[in-house]
Amino acid sequence: MEVVASNVLGEIRETSRFVWNGCTPVSRFYGYRRKGLGRLKEAEVSIPAGGTTATAKRSGKADRQYPVPAAAVTDKISLTLALQCRLARGERDLTLHVADERELESQHYLVEGEETLSLDGKPITTVKVRRDRSGNSPRQTWLWFAPEYGYMLVQLVQENEDGRHVMTLQGALP
Repeated sequence: MEVVASNVLGEIRETSRFVWNGCTPVSRFYGYRRKGLGRLKEAEVSIPAGGTTATAKRSGKADRQYPVPAAAVTDKISLTLALQCRLARGERDLTLHVADERELESQHYLVEGEETLSLDGKPITTVKVRRDRSGNSPRQTWLWFAPEYGYMLVQLVQENEDGRHVMTLQGALP
């Protein structure tokens, strides 16, 4: 799976290679590349099949390894697929192990209920999910998934110290 965002200033590309184990897209490779304004940042994580160790590489940093649970680790880009699958099964309290270029992190999500959003001028019933961050993190994240469209992620809101950021899907619904 690959996601690319670009504009005249640069490009961000994220790539994930995984295999399914139940409702978990088990990561084998995650890559991140950001290029723009004369700068390049790259990161990747590799986890061999059946492996219990992730190898992480980042631009300008020493390679590192860290332990991961076998057959239960996803990455930042395939995380949404795991959430979609688990919501479709009716789960309301979701914990996933997410590997990135720094560490393995357990991420916890809670279903807060249903909410109707207007997308492309059409009312869409969604399931609202909140990431439950440990500690006193100033960052808050909410995700809205549309059951009638296979639990597609249709909106994401993130609030942190620099403000509120909203990403809403537009022009993709039938």
